[in-house]
Amino acid sequence: ALALVVVPSSRAAAASTLLSQGQPATASSTENASFPASNAVDGNTGTRWSSAFSDPQWLEVDLGASASITQVVLQWEAAYATAFQIQTSNDGTNWTTIYSTTTGTGGTQTLNVTGTGRYVRMYGTARATQYGYSLWEFGVYTTSGGGGNTVTVTNPGSQASTVGTAVSQQISAADSASGQTLTYSATGLPAGLSIS
Repeated sequence: ALALVVVPSSRAAAASTLLSQGQPATASSTENASFPASNAVDGNTGTRWSSAFSDPQWLEVDLGASASITQVVLQWEAAYATAFQIQTSNDGTNWTTIYSTTTGTGGTQTLNVTGTGRYVRMYGTARATQYGYSLWEFGVYTTSGGGGNTVTVTNPGSQASTVGTAVSQQISAADSASGQTLTYSATGLPAGLSIS
């Protein structure tokens, strides 16, 4: 049997996908009606969630389905957490800690994590200021891609030719990821047959 294999010369890089934006968010408290939990997942860095001025406090997002969590990005307002955990849950009741710190820095904190769950929350246990916890954005990401390219080979179908006569066949291939160079190899070629 003749086999023609076409592969991309390099794999597409893995891409991060934001899961939390626009999803339902809840919190242990809000400072007032101007700072609801939904502000932390609206994609707008001009709106924020702010909690009551006490410990502990939490902000939770429901992703709608269980997902593999690979990164959490916290964009803190000046009222940030020095001690907090990132936790995941499948039911919104039983939590697994996938990140923990007692030396939170505020600003934008990008945390590379490994976890799975439908619900993801920031659970704050120590505030940096006398105010509450306040997040401009709470981004929960998963990683996709990285080798998932689809290479489509278009076979010209059955062809007849006369023995001893040169034949030219065109086989086309396309990669689903743009910018890829395709290479080919062939096995099972009869003696005297070449592919170029």
